[in-house]
Amino acid sequence: MKKSIYPILFIVLIGFACEEKDDPATACGVSDPIENLPWLKLLAESASTGGFSEYAYITQAKYKGKRVFYQGSCCPNCSWALILLDCEGNRINEQISFDDLEDSEVIWQPANSECVFG
Repeated sequence: MKKSIYPILFIVLIGFACEEKDDPATACGVSDPIENLPWLKLLAESASTGGFSEYAYITQAKYKGKRVFYQGSCCPNCSWALILLDCEGNRINEQISFDDLEDSEVIWQPANSECVFG
């Protein structure tokens, strides 16, 4: 009995080891989405030169297993809407809240940022 359980255990362990996982160092197939996704680079450049630029930031997250991005603001006297963009820069038109997002990470903020994360 013991001899027959070892091969089964071995197969189960190999199955978990071979499971494909997202590389956390990449988003949308690139290692630096701000530099390598032209539409996202343009969004960051626009945010850095606009009014209240010191409160702007860009975050990447996962929504329904897919990588998404949004531009946020930490302005204490402002309000803003959560608008998600996919890897091609298309707006995701669904009712989404922060609770729907996983693995959120700020990937860009200007040098003069007033935002504190952590």
